[in-house]
Amino acid sequence: MSIKSKIPIALLILLPALWASLFATEPVIITPERPSALAFPPGETVRYAAEFLRFHIEAATGKKLEIIPESEAERHPARIWIGNTRFAAKNLKEISFHPEELLIRSLGNDLILCGETTADGLDRGTLFAVYEYLERALGIRWFFADIPQLYPNGLGTEIPESNGLKLTGWDIREFPRCRQREGGISYYYEPAAVQKLWHPVLRFGSSRPHRNANHTQINWYNLYHQTHPEYFAKNAAGKTVFNTRLPHRNYICPGETGVLAQMIQNIADADAGKPPEKAWGPCPPEKNYVYFAFNDGMTLPKTCHCSTCIRLLRPDAPEAGQASELVFDFIRRYAEAIQIRWPERSLVTLAFHHYRKPPEKSAIPDNVNVTYVSKYMHYANHPDRWDEETSYIREWSRLLKNDPDRLRIWLNIVAPAQYTSQVPLFYPHLFRKWLRANLQYSDSYFINGLNPYLKRLNAAARRKAIATYPMVYLQSRLLWNPDADIDALLEDYTRKLYGPAGKTMREIYRIFCERWEKFAMQPDADEAGYIHSVRYPPDIIAQINALFAQAVSETEEDSVYRRRVELFRNHQWVPFMAEAGQPPDERGK
Repeated sequence: MSIKSKIPIALLILLPALWASLFATEPVIITPERPSALAFPPGETVRYAAEFLRFHIEAATGKKLEIIPESEAERHPARIWIGNTRFAAKNLKEISFHPEELLIRSLGNDLILCGETTADGLDRGTLFAVYEYLERALGIRWFFADIPQLYPNGLGTEIPESNGLKLTGWDIREFPRCRQREGGISYYYEPAAVQKLWHPVLRFGSSRPHRNANHTQINWYNLYHQTHPEYFAKNAAGKTVFNTRLPHRNYICPGETGVLAQMIQNIADADAGKPPEKAWGPCPPEKNYVYFAFNDGMTLPKTCHCSTCIRLLRPDAPEAGQASELVFDFIRRYAEAIQIRWPERSLVTLAFHHYRKPPEKSAIPDNVNVTYVSKYMHYANHPDRWDEETSYIREWSRLLKNDPDRLRIWLNIVAPAQYTSQVPLFYPHLFRKWLRANLQYSDSYFINGLNPYLKRLNAAARRKAIATYPMVYLQSRLLWNPDADIDALLEDYTRKLYGPAGKTMREIYRIFCERWEKFAMQPDADEAGYIHSVRYPPDIIAQINALFAQAVSETEEDSVYRRRVELFRNHQWVPFMAEAGQPPDERGK
C-alpha cells in the first residue's frame, strides 16, 4: 500500500477522536493549586464549592464533570474556574469586591465563579457564586433544608432536568446589602452538618468583625453562688433567692462592686491562659472584643432591687425603659474599666427586655457596640408599634454617633407562636418596609432561630416550624436585596415547589399575608382572641380549607408535589385549624 493511500485511512481513524475533543468535550471544573479556605462551611476550602457544583450539575444533566487543578487546565477548551485561580486573578485584576460579593463572568468558553476574599485569604463569595449560577443556569432551587429526620428527603430542593450547561454570556455581580445575616440556625444552635443544609436556602453570613453578645452569664450561678452570693440580684426585701431549677435564670447585681471587679479579673485571667471555665457562656473575650449580656428572662421583678440598684430603676416607666438607666450605667462602668486596661477592646452588649429603650442619662462610651433586640418587628404594621420600635433604633444610632458599625438589630420572633397560637406567620412586605426604613442606621441582622418555637431539640416542634418556611426564604432574599420583588419571588416559590398546585398555593400564601399585614393588632389586645375573631374568622378558615383540598386534587397521588402540599397542610394549617376549634381558654396550650 502506498504512503498516499495510508493517509486517508489514518485520518478516518483519528477524525472521530479529533471531532469529539474539539466539539463534544464537556467542560471541566478548575480549582486553584492552593484553594482558599471558605468562610463557610468551617474547615472547608474552595474545593467544597467545586464538589457542590459538580454534584448539582450531575443531578440536573446526568453529566459528571471532571475536577482538575489549574496546572492541568490548558489542554481543555471549555472550563469553569472556581475561586482563587490565577486565571481569575489575571482577568479580574481591576475589580474591587464588596464584602461577600459574588461574581459570575464568561470569557469565551471560560466561566469564572468566584467572589470576595479577605486580606487574610478567607473566601466569602465563591460559594454564593456557585449557588447563584446553579439557580440561574439550571433552574435549581433550595426552598427549605432537606432534613430526613423530620420529613421525607428531597422535598425542599427542586432540581429540574436539563440537557445542557450554558457557559457563555454571563456577567453578574451581586453582594448582600446587609453585612450580617444570621440566626439561630447559623450561630451556635446547630451543628455544621445542619447548617450546610440550610446555607443554600438562607445564604447566611457576616462580614462584621465580631459576633453578637448572648448568654454570657448563664454559668455564673455555678461558678459563684456559693463563694460570692453577693454577686446576685436581691429582691425587694433585700434577699437573694436562687432559682435552683433553672440556674441560667439567676441574675447579677449591677450595683455590687465585686461583680465588675470579677469580670475584669476574668478577662485578665483569660489573657494569661487561665480563664475561669465558661465564665462567658458561648462568648469568651477576643483580641478586640469583650461580650456581655444579662441572662434571658430578666423582667422588672427579677431585676436587682438592692439599695444601690433600685435608685436607677424606673418601675412607672413604659416597660421598654424600666431598667435602661440601671443596665447602661453598669455597661458604662464596665466599658470604662475595659478602656483603662485594654484600650484596643470594645464591649459588645444587648439592649433587650426592659432595657431596650435608650437611656436618657447614662452615657454610652465610644468603645461600646449595641445590639437592639426587638420582639415586635412583625407587629409593626400597627402605627404605634412602628413608631416606638423605629424611634428606639434612631435614638440608639444617635447615641452611638450614627456609626452603623456599632449598632446591630436582633429580631426576636417568639410571639405569638411560642406562647399563644399556631397562627401562620407571613409578613414579607412589612419586613421589606422595615429593612428599607432602618438600613441607614444598621445593616446587621440576627433573626432569632429558624422557627419561632425555640424548641430546638424537639422534632414535633421543628415540624411546626414549617409554617415559617416561606417567610424565612423570602426573608433571606430581602436581607441580600431589600428592593427584591416579593411577588415575583413568591410566584417562583409556589410554581416550582408545588407544580400544578402552584397557583392555588400562591393564593393560600396571599391570604396568609393579607390576614397578617392588613390586620394591625392593638398593642394591648388579647392576641388569641384577635387571631381567631379578626384575623381568621370561620369564613376565612373555610376558604383556606377549600383551597388546600383543591391543591391536593390538582396533584397526582404519590407525586413530589402532592407530598409537598400535604407536608405544609399537615404541619402548617392543620394544627392551627385544630386550635381554632378549641375553647378560647385552651388555645395555645
